[in-house]
Amino acid sequence: MIDLPQTDATSLSHMLSWNEIDTVLLDMDGTLLDLDFDSRFWKEFFPQRYLELSGLEPDEAQRRLEARFEGLRGQLAWYCLDDWRRALAPDCRDELDLVKLKRELARHIRYRHGVPDFLDRLGGAGKQRVLVTNAHPASVDLKFEHVDLPSRLDRIFNAHEIGAAKESAHFWERLADQLHFDPDRTLLVDDNLAALAAAENFGIRYLRAITLPDSHGEPMDTAPFAALDDFLAATAELLRSDD
Repeated sequence: MIDLPQTDATSLSHMLSWNEIDTVLLDMDGTLLDLDFDSRFWKEFFPQRYLELSGLEPDEAQRRLEARFEGLRGQLAWYCLDDWRRALAPDCRDELDLVKLKRELARHIRYRHGVPDFLDRLGGAGKQRVLVTNAHPASVDLKFEHVDLPSRLDRIFNAHEIGAAKESAHFWERLADQLHFDPDRTLLVDDNLAALAAAENFGIRYLRAITLPDSHGEPMDTAPFAALDDFLAATAELLRSDD
């Protein structure tokens, strides 16, 4: 994992007024969990297995996958394993079971550095810890088999159950109907800049992005949002806010 310079991470964590935050909304993949697993699956493993199962020419298989990726980006169907199976299964000679394929890479499911301590500290400070994810429920269940996230959260909200992706205003409106929180006293941490923008439009006051969601990837420009990458620094800042 690439470490951010300590001064940069610390200065950004100091921008948060923890005493003014009651609820912390947290994305899962790329925020609490290393996006390395998902990157490996969608960029390398799944395209290769789709090519093998479909028997298509490599250029045609790549064209079909790229068209679906680009056509659905930001929509709930982009994250839906059922929709992917229905769309691509007719091309395949054998069953296309995405969850089964994901299990073959499950050894790469892991927390981002410092996340467990950060979540525990949030709970100790009386903050409401809420997972908000676009991930398909079957993917969430698989992740939960390998990390103990549920025990470190107070509530879990899935976009597929809400009926709208986090990039949509509808997600935040429906979340407000189901979760008691004050947007002016709420922090959202997410590696999805479009989701952060939608949350900002809804009125959530504190917004933080992730510079390096994939520990094996390249740093991301999070502008116009500040970053909260160093969860250990954020944990230390939480401790100081109690003094």
